[in-house]
Amino acid sequence: MILTDEKAAKVAEITRNLLEERFGDDFVFDPIIVAPRLDPYDNDYLEIQVVYDGDYDKLDIEWMLSLPRRMRPELLSLELDDHPFHSFVEKSDWEAGPPK
Repeated sequence: MILTDEKAAKVAEITRNLLEERFGDDFVFDPIIVAPRLDPYDNDYLEIQVVYDGDYDKLDIEWMLSLPRRMRPELLSLELDDHPFHSFVEKSDWEAGPPK
């Protein structure tokens, strides 16, 4: 899988649009970082890390688990992996940096 800067930006945009459509103004999703990764068997996949600012209790975890399925048609049109791995990081944790 070749992930160009343009494709990474498009994946971030797709992710942001879906999240904002679902959660509206309850959250700010920024940044959204898209990177190619290899699993232990050398298979390509997309890692999408979403930094969010908002009330964790308002997150719809079931909906968030369906995000890869919701993204699938657009990812396929970009000729990218259609089973991305998403992680969500609270903004305060993101700003604090990695654990020491």
